[in-house]
Amino acid sequence: MRDVGVLENHAPGMVPDLDCQTTEAALSFSTGVLMPLPLTGKGVGYTCGSLAEAMVDQDFGVTIVTPRSRWPLPLVEVIETLPAWKRYFPYGWVKSSAWRSMEAAFLSHLDRSRSRRVAAYLWPSASMELLQELRRRDIPVFREQFNCHTRTAKTILDDAYGRIGVAPMHGITDATVDRETKILEAMDYIFCPNQPVESSLLENGVSKSKCLETAYGWDPVRFSGKNRLLPSNHELTAVFVGIIGVRKGAHLILDYWAKSGVKGRLVLAGRMEPVIKEKYSDLLARDDVTVLDYVEDVGSLYRSADIFVFPSLEEGGPQVTYEACGCGLPVITTSMGAGRIVRNEREGLVLDPYDAAGWITAIRRLAEDTELRRRMSAAALEHAERFTWTAVASKRREQMIGRLGYGI
Repeated sequence: MRDVGVLENHAPGMVPDLDCQTTEAALSFSTGVLMPLPLTGKGVGYTCGSLAEAMVDQDFGVTIVTPRSRWPLPLVEVIETLPAWKRYFPYGWVKSSAWRSMEAAFLSHLDRSRSRRVAAYLWPSASMELLQELRRRDIPVFREQFNCHTRTAKTILDDAYGRIGVAPMHGITDATVDRETKILEAMDYIFCPNQPVESSLLENGVSKSKCLETAYGWDPVRFSGKNRLLPSNHELTAVFVGIIGVRKGAHLILDYWAKSGVKGRLVLAGRMEPVIKEKYSDLLARDDVTVLDYVEDVGSLYRSADIFVFPSLEEGGPQVTYEACGCGLPVITTSMGAGRIVRNEREGLVLDPYDAAGWITAIRRLAEDTELRRRMSAAALEHAERFTWTAVASKRREQMIGRLGYGI
């Protein structure tokens, strides 16, 4: 890891060996990753870092430019753009100054690259000015599209909040949509982590030739424990993991669970959107509903469960679904929440989020049919092997190299 202009780990052109030592070499390919959020090993930063480290090989280097990092990534060069003394403040206090330096540091890194071919890999929020500079340098630009096109997302969420009688709280404005539309026009390639994301881009005028089919993944080592977070009970345990909010359909699963009449418990883990607490306090107060805050060892929660329920309305590529499958949980979800891992009647059941009768039937079906749960659990475990970080990052690396002009 290094500060801007100060080398502390390995530099561009230094290839990490398997023991994390470095040797001087000119890489054939490399990518600079612009991650506008801190790398903390959680949330979007965790997804970015996991992909980046798994993309590295002897001929492909990865550098992440980020405001700050508290997560060691031995194979990746990490450039922190905040001065050392600012890295200990709450990020909201220093965000504006981080933005001022981050894009300049990113361009400086790309200019110094010793690779024969280099690409820019942008996570959302890059400016048009940065894109113009990348175009001027003839650097191919890849973008991570971890949600649907904002126009599609706005339509979905306006409807969702309207259904519960409150003003939209998603923060997507017409100006946001216009800005993203222009940004997407300037991209060379866009990683689409699920089919609804790709469909939303195509519906909003993005060329199919730009869209790259990808997925998110999971870490078998991280989920290799045996401990359980919750004491065992002899009835069904259904879990929901993620922001307990409208976008993720938390209000829907609370309603469907109550109406299913299934004996057991529904466990929701995550930060709660205030409108859910305000409008669904009666359902949250049920004896068979448990709400947890952030769970550090989410694998221990999955191991306490029988099924994973996730009626998400709008997603990019729900990492929690891959992790639940990796822990062998049958999944009831939506096309948004399924990612590329859950196939209907195989790893779980894929339903329209507003199909109340279908959801209630699905919950009852999995509660009553232990053999069906066993089959879906086995299918989830088997299919999850194709979606480890190593597997999905390898595909991204091949896609990137193939489009850098040298073939795979």
